[in-house]
Amino acid sequence: MSRFLYVTASLILLVSSCQKKEEQKTELPTKTEMHVSVKHSDYSKINGDYLKEIKPWKEYFIVDDFLNELKNTTPTEALNNAVELKKISKHLKDSLNIETLKTPAFKARINVFENETLRLADMTLIPSISASEVNSQVEKIMVIFGSVNDKINTVYAKKKFDKEINLDSLFKNQ
Repeated sequence: MSRFLYVTASLILLVSSCQKKEEQKTELPTKTEMHVSVKHSDYSKINGDYLKEIKPWKEYFIVDDFLNELKNTTPTEALNNAVELKKISKHLKDSLNIETLKTPAFKARINVFENETLRLADMTLIPSISASEVNSQVEKIMVIFGSVNDKINTVYAKKKFDKEINLDSLFKNQ
């Protein structure tokens, strides 16, 4: 009889412990900082009058569209897109075919832009990278691309000014 009670108690214990217990979770999973979308500051744009001057430079517009996508992104998405940004920034640098912009000052800005995109791509290899570091790097890239646009505006504004004021004619009349 004691064996019967022992086997019965064991079976009851076994059956009750094998039942699935459903727990209801009312809490939503919290997002980590790497998955929180960040709105980055807007960069300087090219004056509409000068856009027709750089229209042949297709790679510029590809980079501009890509950076518009990165304005409101999570650090994880920014890291996922870093390798592609690195590639298109290399194409941007290599494809500069506008003679007016082939100055050392402009090339320096393009080089700095490429270097910062390379740094963001390198961040993808660092497992312990923080969201603030990624966001800071994306912000730097935006600011530097804005400085590229500012330089384009300056170059063409100077060209327009020189065209409007013919200095040679001022000095020939004297």
